Parts: sequence; C-alpha cells; structure tokens
Amino acid sequence: MPTYWENLNWAEFQEAVPAAYRTAMMAIGTLEGHGVGPLGTDNIIPIDLVDQIADDLHALVCPPIHYGQVKGLAAYPGAVPVDEEIFADYCASVFSGIASWGFDSLIVINGHGGNTQTLKAASWEAHRRTGMKILVVDWWLLAAPVCEEVYGQAGGHAGTDENGYVLAIRPDTIHADAYSERMIYQFAPGVTVYPYPGPILTTKAGEGAPDFDVEKAKRYRQGAIATVRDFCRSTLDGWDAMGL
Repeated sequence: MPTYWENLNWAEFQEAVPAAYRTAMMAIGTLEGHGVGPLGTDNIIPIDLVDQIADDLHALVCPPIHYGQVKGLAAYPGAVPVDEEIFADYCASVFSGIASWGFDSLIVINGHGGNTQTLKAASWEAHRRTGMKILVVDWWLLAAPVCEEVYGQAGGHAGTDENGYVLAIRPDTIHADAYSERMIYQFAPGVTVYPYPGPILTTKAGEGAPDFDVEKAKRYRQGAIATVRDFCRSTLDGWDAMGL
C-alpha cells in the first residue's frame, strides 16, 4: 500500500524524507463535464494511477490538486475553472515546496489536457528554482497504443479511453442510458469555439465514442497502468544512470 504524505505526522515525515523516499508523486486534474461520466473524471483517473504505481516506483504520494483550467467546457454545469496564470504560479509553488524537503524527483500524473501547457511552464519554473527533476505525464496520450489495442480506435475526452477507465473502477458513475451521439463534438482544423457544442470530444471521424463493455474497460485500465508505470520507471532509471 502506498505511503501518503498527509497521513504522516511531522516526525514520521522527518524520518522518511529523504532517507526513505527520494521521489514524490501526485495527481493533478480538474472539474468539468465528461459526457455520461462524472465531473471528476480528470481527478479519478490520475489518482487511481498514482495509487496503483507509487509503490512500484517507491514514491511518496502527495495530496492531489483537484482544480485546474477549464475553457471549452466551462459553460457546462459543475465546471470550476482556475485562471491560467494563477494555476501556473500555484503549481510551481507547490512543486517548489515539495522540493524544499529534499526530494530528488517529482512525478506528476496529469488528467486534463487543458492543464498540459501550463504544467510544462510550472514544472520548468520549479526545476529552474530548485533543481528537482520533474516528470509530467499526460496519461491518456502515453496510453494511446493501449486504447488502439483494446478498442481498435483512438480515444477522446469523455470517450473510449476516459469512459473505459472510469467504467473499470467506478461503474456506478457511468450512465450509459443517458448517452447520445449528439453529445459528440469532433474537433475540426482551423476552428476555435467556446463553448464546445458537445461534452464528448473526438479528433477522428467515427472514433472515440464511449464503449460500455466492462471487460474491455478492465483490460484498458490494466494496460494504461502498466504503460504509465513502465515509462515512469524508465525515466527514473535514466536520471540515475546519468548521475542527475
């Protein structure tokens, strides 16, 4: 079972860091509409990924950041957008605070594409300030080959991959009976639109719609976990091999 930062008292933390834990790990997501799935999809998935792989990476689990950027889906009920500059400064400050206790490295599992560019800036700023090594993983992009293997198609926001992962662990939050193809908005080159005219977002015609097969969902989740775990492990090993 992973060790969680917030469950330690100060004396236990002092003993464990950095003597026992050189690596910290955290999930970052947001709250926004996800088709027929939960508003917290972008938190539920990276939190589960962190829980599943932290022990294998011998990483201390940090409390997650549940709120992030929301733009195209900000008009859908339940979204909580955070201003881009505030989010970037906040994340850089959190990362730097983690580094201050002596961690060599931080792994961030990002659950939301809208956070990606800001997290790149925040992680660079924290690395520049502290020297701590930082890996930010957009889990769904890394697991894209798994989606193709299990479902035979690309994923999408609230679509095949995200819907499948949540279905595997929280089937009570997936409402297949509410699904309609009218919910799908396929991105088109050269177009900017606010708000998106659909809470399920795809990039390829005829691909990315939710699939409600539970057995496929379980296979997809296991493949995504293995893919993210192995990439994180290889990155940590690479840093060590280079003496960084």
